[in-house]
Amino acid sequence: MKYAALLTPMLLMACAADPVCHGRLGAIETQIAERERVLARGYRVQPAQEGKTLVTLCGWPEILCTEPVQQPRRARRVAIDVAAEQDALQELRAEQAALRAQGLTCS
Repeated sequence: MKYAALLTPMLLMACAADPVCHGRLGAIETQIAERERVLARGYRVQPAQEGKTLVTLCGWPEILCTEPVQQPRRARRVAIDVAAEQDALQELRAEQAALRAQGLTCS
């Protein structure tokens, strides 16, 4: 009985979890969600760029020295082409419908 009381919340959490999609359908679902967020915001976030590090021979006692050669850049907002995003979203939804017509579903 004690185990049933412990398993009940876990089963309820599993039922309430978002569906998991694998393979091409999962990738399509992810891309559709991202495109919808981008369209709602009106911009895309370009990821931060890492700074580069130069490695050189120093000598004794340190054999290798590192020196930053470029300051890292922060993430920034980039304007989107709304028409192009909507066209890409329609293509993704058409591919999603075709995959679902083949019988693929999210579990």
